[in-house]
Amino acid sequence: MEDSKKILRGKIIFSFVVILTLILGSGVLGWILTQRIETSNKIIDTTHLFKEAELQLRREEKNLLIRGYSSERFLQWQKAKEDFHQRFGELIGLSALSKDEISKIKMNNTIMSETYNKFFDEIKADKLNDNGKTQYDEQFKKIGRETLNIINNILSKEQAAASKNDSGTDILILVFLVIFISTATFLIINVLKHL
Repeated sequence: MEDSKKILRGKIIFSFVVILTLILGSGVLGWILTQRIETSNKIIDTTHLFKEAELQLRREEKNLLIRGYSSERFLQWQKAKEDFHQRFGELIGLSALSKDEISKIKMNNTIMSETYNKFFDEIKADKLNDNGKTQYDEQFKKIGRETLNIINNILSKEQAAASKNDSGTDILILVFLVIFISTATFLIINVLKHL
């Protein structure tokens, strides 16, 4: 009888150690998954804001092309450009962009800045005819499309990662549920056997 109590005691201790290990493991893995999901969601949200900033910048370019230069329109364009750069910096800070994507956006930004300088010189001096406006519009459109392609690639990549995190979470929950139930069943059966 004494041996059976020792065996029961050992099995109970073993079961509790397994359960505590599982609780600790699930807590750590849950925290890691939560961090990944939060980061992924933050990247997706910031990328959407970056896309909106790019589209707003394009609207302000069109506004200047169609309505002409005014200090108010210039300030709106400048605000849109600052918002674009802020969102770009946030994405870099979140490590959402590859080095190649960063260099492409920076290269587009350099080209865009050179084009803006010429554009503002000509539009302020009222030297811009319809043909010139069309050329600038095409340049702005080309640069904007390249940036939007990069943004859309980031979004699709992050949405795939978020989906992978969701399925990983589901699998983790299922595995821990099966192990918890198995351990609890093992514990209950052994306790009932020795009563």
